[in-house]
Amino acid sequence: MRTAKNTSPGRLTSALWLATPLLTGACIMALELVAFRLYAPYFGYSIYVWGSMISMVMVALAAGYALGGRLADRSRTDQSLYGAILLSAAYQLGILYTVHSFLPALARLGDSTGALLATLIVFAVPMTLLAMVGPFVIRLLARTDRVGVTAGNVYALSTVGSVGGVVATSFILVPRFGTRTTMMIACALTALVGAAGLSARRRSALLALVPLALLMFVPAMTWPAGTMWVSESAYNLVRVARDGQRLLLVLNDETSVHTMRDEATGWTNRYYDAFALGPVLAGAQPRRLLVLGMGAGGSIASTRRVAPDIEIDAVEIDQKVVDAAVRFFGLPLNDGRLRVHVADARPWLARNHESYQLIHLDLYQGGPYVPFYLTTIEFFHLVRARMDDDGLLMMNVFDISPTRDLLHATAATLRRVFPALLVLSTPHGNHMVLAFSREGHTAASARAQLERLEHREGVEQLARKAATSIADLVPPRDTIVFTDDYAPVEEMTRQMLAQYRSGTFINP
Repeated sequence: MRTAKNTSPGRLTSALWLATPLLTGACIMALELVAFRLYAPYFGYSIYVWGSMISMVMVALAAGYALGGRLADRSRTDQSLYGAILLSAAYQLGILYTVHSFLPALARLGDSTGALLATLIVFAVPMTLLAMVGPFVIRLLARTDRVGVTAGNVYALSTVGSVGGVVATSFILVPRFGTRTTMMIACALTALVGAAGLSARRRSALLALVPLALLMFVPAMTWPAGTMWVSESAYNLVRVARDGQRLLLVLNDETSVHTMRDEATGWTNRYYDAFALGPVLAGAQPRRLLVLGMGAGGSIASTRRVAPDIEIDAVEIDQKVVDAAVRFFGLPLNDGRLRVHVADARPWLARNHESYQLIHLDLYQGGPYVPFYLTTIEFFHLVRARMDDDGLLMMNVFDISPTRDLLHATAATLRRVFPALLVLSTPHGNHMVLAFSREGHTAASARAQLERLEHREGVEQLARKAATSIADLVPPRDTIVFTDDYAPVEEMTRQMLAQYRSGTFINP
């Protein structure tokens, strides 16, 4: 039996004790990172999900440090430590079998409360047990005059393991193998560490074989009816689904549709169709189009209904989304007039200095939230610098509130850069904001331009509908202007969604 003091541990035992914080540190960070991907289909990717999850994880770690210190002072051997690690593996295994049965119910509580309770149930227990390792190993290794050095070494090893866990999870495990497999690997590694520590007691060590064996039978995640293809990337859980004769690209949240296509008509009867109006509303026939936030190419397909020969640069951050666009939505990569760039929109725009007559913005991060840095006056100045003097920016803004606070704040920000704004609103909460580089564009002049399309086969109904609904967009005075320093886009979106879910207003 290995004692905590008065007996010098052997080299193998010391090496095991030092390896334990290294490996459990990696497991802790793997679990923390994989939580974001696990939650995305249910709670989205907002900062509130991140904040709720991280705060609960920190509480669990603090509890583990305190409990680990107490247990170390009361234990004469390391068996209780490795028993706790093995218990963490068993709990992780149970979560793998049950997590998708209760997350949908927690999702109905909202992104903050739901994510907080989910973390309490899913990760608090195993992370608390793993956090006990640091103080316990320090107690095992410390000598009276070497406590500081021992503590420093243990926490350094734990931090190195955490770095390894971050790198492996972010760059290898999740992108290549997915969330479920990553959680299974973390569970297996935890069980192996527990078994190694209990090796002095063979019967106890054999308990580790139970979670390892049961990992082989963890049920695969089930997807909603109509799912045709699923993949995970560094950014999204990507799903292609069929709903009747409509083909859908869904990112993360099951309600977050980023591209839609009616396979019978090619139209969607949603805001995506409005992009077909761009070549006419831009004034002179545009030769070049820039698409920021391509998705599966919905705005490209709509635009080419009216301007089939337009040259297009399309920017999409997720290669898996591009793959889905080519494989299922018929994105024509080989026609010589379309160049797809896999990149983040703003850094790409800063590097690219070409000029465009027409620009599309449809930038959402796998849900109703827009990345704040893509809504600011600094960003719009960058967009304007890439537009011709008679260019048009078409931007999708999702705002289902009766006060249109988010739409007005976006408009107030655009007003600082563009001299004329119009808007096309849909019954589904999407507003197509039209920002012109040149003055003189009004709702009346836009209606006259739309008359050109009223007799073109396939788009006449769209043009007539747009002509009756297009309006000047003038935000109220003193409306907030988004900047890189302060852009409360997520808070405004969250309040909008909370009102909608509580039924305090009707979807217009």
